[in-house]
Amino acid sequence: MTKPTLDTASFDEELELEQQRAASYRSAADRYRQLLEEATTPEHTQYFGEMIARFEALAREGEASE
Repeated sequence: MTKPTLDTASFDEELELEQQRAASYRSAADRYRQLLEEATTPEHTQYFGEMIARFEALAREGEASE
């Protein structure tokens, strides 16, 4: 019977993917912040704020799994 081995390469790849996703979510939140600065209606302001919150939460989730 062989002893199971820990596949650290796979773990490292998954960690890198999570970091890339978190960075991507932060980037999306930043783009929505720029749009928020230019928002001209309350509806746009609300929508952009909600999207910022959503992408920031996704980024935090990704960072928490690291």
